[in-house]
Amino acid sequence: AVQALSLLAMPVLLAVPLAWLWSPETLASLGQSAAAGTNLLHLAEGPVTSGMRWRMAGASLPTVGIGLWLLWQLWRLFGEYRRGAVFSPLALGGLRRFAWGMLALAVDQPLSQALMSVAVSWDNAPGHRQLMVSVSSNDYALLLGALVFLAIARVMAEAARVAEENEGFV
Repeated sequence: AVQALSLLAMPVLLAVPLAWLWSPETLASLGQSAAAGTNLLHLAEGPVTSGMRWRMAGASLPTVGIGLWLLWQLWRLFGEYRRGAVFSPLALGGLRRFAWGMLALAVDQPLSQALMSVAVSWDNAPGHRQLMVSVSSNDYALLLGALVFLAIARVMAEAARVAEENEGFV
């Protein structure tokens, strides 16, 4: 199920930059997260321009890239789990890479929102451009989750090492 959900999420993530190009107002109204640009369109003093659309699409690329990489790590990790290779080097590495990717996403979210605020307000008159930096409880929760996954990955690697060591005694 995780692999199927990962596959379903990939085209959705790939569509985010295109949605900023085609219809940023619609994407904002769908209730996307603040890091994706919701509630930032009010920073523009004029109408949405094509330049703004391209900047918003570009500003979404790092988050989309991290998200795609995370989904690929999940795909590989749960492929190993499906094979029953819970402690294989590929599974342990996949879990560790997933945790680091979540940590990268936790750092990226506030930076992405700041970049998006600049992208939206860039066409404003000098002195009216804005850089909005904020950290939310969602960012904190993502950071905490990433650190928990890093700890679990470390514990599982140690368990695999101990199991391998024990097999040598038999």
